[in-house]
Amino acid sequence: MRELSISAILLACCASVAARETAPEDLTNLSIEQLQNLEIISASRLGQKASQAPSSVSILTASDIRTFGWRTLADALNSMRGLFTSNDRNYSYVGVRGFIQPGDYNSRVLFMIDGQRMNENIFDSANIGQEFMLDMDLVERIEFIPGSGSTIYGANAFLGLINVITKKGKAVNGAQLAGEVASFDTYKGRVSYGKQFDNGADVLVSASHYDTGGVENLYFPAFDAPDTNNGIAHNMDAERSDRLFGRMQFEEFTLSGGFVDRYKRVPTAAYGSIFNDPRSHTYDRQFFTNLKYEKALSAKTTVMAKGFYQGYDYMAEDPYNNLGNYIYHDQSSGRWWGGEAQLTTSVFDRHRLLFGLEYQYDQTQRQFGYVTQPYQIYQDSDLSGHRVELYAQDDIQVLDNLVFSAGLRLDQTHMLKRLQLNPRLGLIWNPLDSTTFKLLYSSTFRAPHAWNLDYNNYYYGLNPTLREEQIKSYEAIVEWHSHGGLKILTSLFYNDISQLLQANPNTYLLDNVGRYHAYGAEWEAEKRWDSGRMFKASYTYSLFTDEARQGIWAYGSPQNIFKLHYAEPLFDNFVKLGIENIYIGDRKAFQSGKADAYNLVNLNLSSDRLLHGLDVSFGVYNLFDSHYEMLVNSDRYDLLHMNGREFRLKLQLTY
Repeated sequence: MRELSISAILLACCASVAARETAPEDLTNLSIEQLQNLEIISASRLGQKASQAPSSVSILTASDIRTFGWRTLADALNSMRGLFTSNDRNYSYVGVRGFIQPGDYNSRVLFMIDGQRMNENIFDSANIGQEFMLDMDLVERIEFIPGSGSTIYGANAFLGLINVITKKGKAVNGAQLAGEVASFDTYKGRVSYGKQFDNGADVLVSASHYDTGGVENLYFPAFDAPDTNNGIAHNMDAERSDRLFGRMQFEEFTLSGGFVDRYKRVPTAAYGSIFNDPRSHTYDRQFFTNLKYEKALSAKTTVMAKGFYQGYDYMAEDPYNNLGNYIYHDQSSGRWWGGEAQLTTSVFDRHRLLFGLEYQYDQTQRQFGYVTQPYQIYQDSDLSGHRVELYAQDDIQVLDNLVFSAGLRLDQTHMLKRLQLNPRLGLIWNPLDSTTFKLLYSSTFRAPHAWNLDYNNYYYGLNPTLREEQIKSYEAIVEWHSHGGLKILTSLFYNDISQLLQANPNTYLLDNVGRYHAYGAEWEAEKRWDSGRMFKASYTYSLFTDEARQGIWAYGSPQNIFKLHYAEPLFDNFVKLGIENIYIGDRKAFQSGKADAYNLVNLNLSSDRLLHGLDVSFGVYNLFDSHYEMLVNSDRYDLLHMNGREFRLKLQLTY
């Protein structure tokens, strides 16, 4: 396959090149003070300290990932303040501060790997389960920036931005072999090599395979009848995925690339397909290559330029018997390429300026659907076009302890007929070294994606004009930290969302009829000790109202989210215990009733002191065996019960 060959060549290049560069230290264990001073590139593209960034930043480190045993990006995101995840036994979805939409495929959050956009160009989807591009063992840290701090990135940073920073080869420092066994006949293997050479070159390459049989028997009450196996989907939860990733730094250049493909059998009889039919499955493939050049022209000015080529393929087979037994084949294929140029400078006194230009060419956005018996095409469309974005920002040092941040972004996309102009404003005041106040405002948009544009034509043979979704965000933040390692954050936020794309209740056509308000508050306290002990607690309250339906409580939105994380070294630091507690409040169901609140408790034990170079961890997930409920938007049912207690044993050898 052409894409696989591209990735293989890239990985080989990464492994063979040696050059000069001094790579920064890996961030495996940071104190509160270090986290406060860590440069958060995602917050404004300027590399600001977390305490000075115009946003309420959340950070997870490689040490956190290891301590709590998060298996996927979805696991890690579910632990972060203000975020919650859902799963429909095919894909995982992330909600932000009470907002989640059925079938959204994460299109209203911008996902990045090392600053490179990962949302594909058909559904604008971003994968966070086993179909995500990276193994969690390759992640250095995860940055989450809520919407009011991320709108300089434009489209898809509608609710926020998630940037996954990869490890450098120096952090691996050798060859690594890792293996996992887990519940439900789950196995995973990974081989990686990373090194910083004496002349400064830094290289990381990795490949892995994941395979699970899934839950053998899944019970669906809506299908409890003799002709549908009494509601039991047997051997319908299997999943497998393969990944390749490579990264190499060479002086001012960084070359990276990745490839992932994933197969998932779908047990839910989605879209009215035949229940308990093993032919029902989805297949996803994604790849990217990226070359970035970054150079300091002087002590005050830096330039960055990059180019990329990316692709995404989706295929689903759904069996039906309403007009005879047949299979509907649903296929999508996207290819896009582009680049970015950026200049940052502080040559003017008390100003820190940023100017940037982004370009993306959607080479193809192909959607194709057909049946074979008899052969009939139901969907055949292909789009292409240009996206151009200009952005600028000025951080003005009004006083020694007061910064005014002003940003502006102009977007032109072939998915819309008119230009989009959106500002971001922030006031950051540090009256004390330990205390920061932030007032933030921003607006941004989300353009209809290729499937949105084809939806009405596919179902109704019509092509009405769809407009952009809009959001205006307001937030007030107070951050305080002590010299003893305690950090406290409080936040009040309000989001005004309008022109959201939804089915019009009068015409059933997709239309810009959605209008929502979100009122909320967040609180988080975190303390880290030099010994490795860690305590973090967060609470998010959000009242998310559907203004198009007389201000009722919005479907799928939890009003209360509470999270608690505690880590403790045991037996003279021989073993580290990580305890995670996640409480998600009641959520209103799409048809009637609600999904009950649930409390999820996970435990993880990890040790790297059994043998030199050997890292062992043992995780127990859903300790109290709760079959908690997730919401789905289906004609037959709207609640899915999740798995009970699960176990995982992981071994990693570095040499």
